Amino acid sequence: MSASEFNDTEDPLERLERNERQASQAIRFVLLSASAVIALAVVIVALGGGGGECTEPGGTCLTADRVEVVLLPLLLSVGLSVTAGVKTYRRWNRHIRWRPWLFASYAMWMITTAYLIGSSSAVFVEVG
Repeated sequence: MSASEFNDTEDPLERLERNERQASQAIRFVLLSASAVIALAVVIVALGGGGGECTEPGGTCLTADRVEVVLLPLLLSVGLSVTAGVKTYRRWNRHIRWRPWLFASYAMWMITTAYLIGSSSAVFVEVG
């Protein structure tokens, strides 16, 4: 890359500060995204009550007809994973420190997979 490709009017200190902020922004994105997915799942379970033939004394149980417990937070998680990937590409394209966002993308896909495995096993496995 030649020196003429960089913007000569850009302040190097501002660029350095912008690069330094990327790690904290990516970590904050992952933590808030994971919290949003978990909060949505908790709200769906809390609002749904028993949902189906619940034999537990507490009244809150997960059964196979509670597919929304799996799908809605999973769709949110996949959307946030794709958002992290888009942010990674935009940072890379603008020559900003993009590796924290790449790790954020990895983390979001791991959270998505973990939620899918955990929630589907809690909903679709019959306790007998």
